[in-house]
Amino acid sequence: MHSIEPVRHVVLLEELDAGGVLVEAADGGFAVAREPRGIRLGAVVGVGELVARLLEVAPESSAVEGEGEVAGGFADAWAVAVGKQVVERGGVRLYRLGELKVPVSSGRARLAGSNEVELCAEWLDAMIAEEDQLRGWTMPRPLVGPTIDGVSAAAARRFAVRAQVRRLIDGARLWVLEDGGVVVAMAGHRPVRGGVVRLGPIYTPPEYRRRGYGSALTGQLADNLRAAEVCLRTDLGNPHSHRVYQQLGFETVVDLRRFQLSSVDSPGARPR
Repeated sequence: MHSIEPVRHVVLLEELDAGGVLVEAADGGFAVAREPRGIRLGAVVGVGELVARLLEVAPESSAVEGEGEVAGGFADAWAVAVGKQVVERGGVRLYRLGELKVPVSSGRARLAGSNEVELCAEWLDAMIAEEDQLRGWTMPRPLVGPTIDGVSAAAARRFAVRAQVRRLIDGARLWVLEDGGVVVAMAGHRPVRGGVVRLGPIYTPPEYRRRGYGSALTGQLADNLRAAEVCLRTDLGNPHSHRVYQQLGFETVVDLRRFQLSSVDSPGARPR
């Protein structure tokens, strides 16, 4: 555990807290697997041993995330091991807050109320759909277990999104920006772990974008949380978000590549 860096590996630590399994190789490589979320690579020294150990705990994992060329090598080896196709699905950039520059904007930031669960759940669902489309993700992101007796996949997904929003609101971790009596943006954060806090989800509906709402709310939330080290992640394919976060004072930590595995051929897949 000594090689896990609180900021660089913030998502691995979150996955561990949520029931993920830490897998370590003798050469110093490590990863966290949590079904059905997939494999998060922390460090990869030699691919073979880490793949073998992960096969023991997460043989059904169909997603891989990690840094640089070694992540691609691991994804290829994992695809061979499980007999699937692999395709790269974009990536994300991890930022940490440097010198915060909170923008001036109309509107008032406040905690989301219990009466706003449905609105925020609708926005969170829309955010997930936008992100998956941007990444070219062909399988819905699993928010719950693969099956729930007597409940359709769509209904289970809606239930999971609402439950996630309720947890954020009950934990006083979801904020909204209100302008002229209208809620125009939301931003939340994970619990503080080891002196580090990760912002997200962050979302502004299309009809309210390009007015500085998301930037203002993110800046205010980051300011509220500055007793901890603040970080966030955003898709590499979303240049507007990168400009906003950099203007707020966020600095790049690392870029992460994402891979998806499938048992059927898919465009751009590497044949195994």
